[in-house]
Amino acid sequence: MTFLEIVFAVALLGILSATLLGAANSMLSRQKHEQRSLACCELANRLILQFLDDRDGMPDPSQPLTYGGDRYRWSLEESYLSFQPSRPPPAVEGRPQRGFENFRIFYVRVWLDDPSGSPGSVTPSVEVSRMYDVTAVFRNPDALEHMLGTEAGRRRITESSTGVPLGLPPLAPASNGGGERPRNNR
Repeated sequence: MTFLEIVFAVALLGILSATLLGAANSMLSRQKHEQRSLACCELANRLILQFLDDRDGMPDPSQPLTYGGDRYRWSLEESYLSFQPSRPPPAVEGRPQRGFENFRIFYVRVWLDDPSGSPGSVTPSVEVSRMYDVTAVFRNPDALEHMLGTEAGRRRITESSTGVPLGLPPLAPASNGGGERPRNNR
């Protein structure tokens, strides 16, 4: 072998190893990004369940959540839902028609708390939404047991079953000619 062949072989080996190391580094950084995205999904799901079971026990949104060694921020937004049925539901005699005014939707957004704040970085984040019925007091027996164990939970059960917030008088019928009660928007 000549000296020139050895130089070309070493150069080719260097190029090949640099390519392999770059590909391995790219795969590892992509795996870390996917793990952080999965952690965002997990935290969003846990926040949804906690919101449905115990709104008063939600963590402080101004403080980051630690999960898997990383810190995450989150926000929650709740709004009313409006439905437009394609056809009116059939009337069942003896059973009142149930509207959709008790349904709400909330959005939970979770993102990685990036301390570098670099504008070009792609930060893992997720937004999850969930529709729920405000008249459904609890989701499962564990949630009911927890609600019965706290004052706020017992108040929520009582308010939901009576339709009247505790400490407030019931709403009087409106005198708008239609005989409708004003809505209690909380």
